[in-house]
Order: sequence, then structure tokens, then C-alpha cells
Amino acid sequence: MTAVSEQAFDPRIRNTVALAAILGLAFACLGVQGELEPPAPRPESERAGTEIVVCGAYYDIGTPVVLFSDEGGYDAYSETPRFEPAPIGEDGKPVLKKRYGERKNLPADVAQRVGAAGWTRQDLSQVVRQFVIHYDVCGTSRQCFKILQDKRNLSVHFMLDVDGTIYQTLDLKERAWHAGTANDFSIGIEVAHIGAYPAPGHPVMRSWYGEDEDGEYVVFPKWMPETGIRTPSFVARPAQAGLITGEIHGKPYWMHDYTKEQHEALARLTGALSRILPSIRLDVPRDATTGAPRTDALTGDELAAYSGVLGHLHVTSNKTDPGPALSWEELLRRARHHAAGL
Repeated sequence: MTAVSEQAFDPRIRNTVALAAILGLAFACLGVQGELEPPAPRPESERAGTEIVVCGAYYDIGTPVVLFSDEGGYDAYSETPRFEPAPIGEDGKPVLKKRYGERKNLPADVAQRVGAAGWTRQDLSQVVRQFVIHYDVCGTSRQCFKILQDKRNLSVHFMLDVDGTIYQTLDLKERAWHAGTANDFSIGIEVAHIGAYPAPGHPVMRSWYGEDEDGEYVVFPKWMPETGIRTPSFVARPAQAGLITGEIHGKPYWMHDYTKEQHEALARLTGALSRILPSIRLDVPRDATTGAPRTDALTGDELAAYSGVLGHLHVTSNKTDPGPALSWEELLRRARHHAAGL
């Protein structure tokens, strides 16, 4: 994985919101990603472990990806639990249950083509226009999939673990169940993190973080003997030391930063998605007056019309993810850089 410059996460850069907002708006007006051709798919025989699956084709995004079809991957196509025995029905057979569905409310011409020949990237790019970022409040991707698959019967297209490994659980043509009314026209990712809280001394944050001679690090609870992190001996450290605070829905929240590996992988994935599915613009919902990223939920009409990157907090007012630790301007800056290099 490409190393991330420490400067990218310097607090001084995080605080230059006004300048970054202006630059972000300038990029959005120029439609930079719209001028770039989608990357060519890679033959399955040439896979290098850095590809995502879109309508059955493999696209290199330049960072480690474990697919639902790979050994050790997380498969949301499965109709049974992953970590627990399937419940047994009255007929004595395991109870099967889908965790995803088909995209609905398609344009008539797209629906006709999909019904006749299946999804193509071109048709999917007419439908999918949002990339919704969540934090999982689980701490690891393994635990996240356990909750989604085994407990809640839900799904999300991607999970991003603390070491920067991306797990894809469904082809992007599928309608994952992750963001309510946005599911038909969105792609979702769950970033491994315990979340943001309304007090800086919240007991959950205190229990999940410790400090040693090298700084802060994630402390995994004793009830989680297996983390599933693929990088051997990986120590998950926040990219920026100390708590990060910001307002969401008009109220203050605090959280520790994501790891630098997560920041980099998320930027690479975001940039790649904007190239592969150009309706996902590299921008976020913005305040009409200041140009700053919004920290409130969009109205139903705004959400239906929006094309770009957003958080779960923008979809519904009872969610706060991805929280104040995600610098929207920095994510977009790095995503544009990676999109141009694909």
C-alpha cells in the first residue's frame, strides 16, 4: 500500500476549511472527473488483489481488496449466517434469507436493457449517483459483517478495516440494504470505527483507546478474541492524535481519528468510483451560503437530486457517521488525485 504523507493529516490542513471549500467548489464546477474516461476493466486472470467488481468486471483501484468470492472474504450473497449456525425451519431445513435486493425505480430504458441482458457499467452509471460513507460502530470489519449478516440481515457493498483492507461483499449492481431511501441509487461503505459520541469522556471511547510510547492506539475488547485484521501484528493508531470535535445536526460530537491506512484506502476507492461511475461526483453536500460541507440531513427532494459523496448523516437526522474525524475536503483532494492517476 502506498504510504500516506503525514502532512495530509496535519491539523493545520484540517482547519483550512474556507480555502479547501473554495477549491472543492472550483473542481466541482470544472467537472474534473467528468472529463476522465472510465478505466478499462482487468481480465480475471490478471487480478492482483486490488480490484473491485462492477457488473461482473474487475477494476483496479490501487489498494488491497478482498472480494466476496475470495477465500476469507465476506459474502453477502450467502443466505445463511457467516459465524453462527443457520436457524432451522419447521421443515427441518436451514432458514434462508436474502440480505440484499434488486435496484428499483429505474429509468424505463435502463429497466428494459437490464431485464433483457443484465447490468452493464454504462447502465449502472445512469442509476448509481451517490457514495454513502458510514462508520460501523463495531471496530473491525469482521465484527461489522457478523452484525450485518448474522444479526440484522442487512448488507453494504464495502467494508474498510483498520489496516486499510477493503472488503467487497456484493457486486455494485446489487441494491445493498444500508441507507434506507438512498439504497436504490447509492453504494455504501462501512468504515471500521467505534464512532462519535456527545461527550469527550464517553466511556465507550475510553474503553477502546489506550496510549503507549508511540501514542494512541485501538484497544480491542476482551470479548473480541479474533479481530480478523489481515495485516499481521497491525497496531491501529489514529492518524491524528487527540480527540476531534465538530457539530453534526447542530450538536457537538467527539471521536478519535481513523487510521492513516483507512484515510488512504477510502480516498483511492472514492476516486476510483467516480471514474467507473461518473454520476458519483467528487463533491459533498455544501452550504449554499458558505460553501462548507453540510453537517445536517438533506431533505427528501435534495437527497433524490443529489449526485456525489455523502455521509449517513446527510441521509437521515438520526445518524452521525462518518463523524467529525473525516475531513471531507481532504478526502476529496486525495480522491481527485487518485482518480486522475487511474
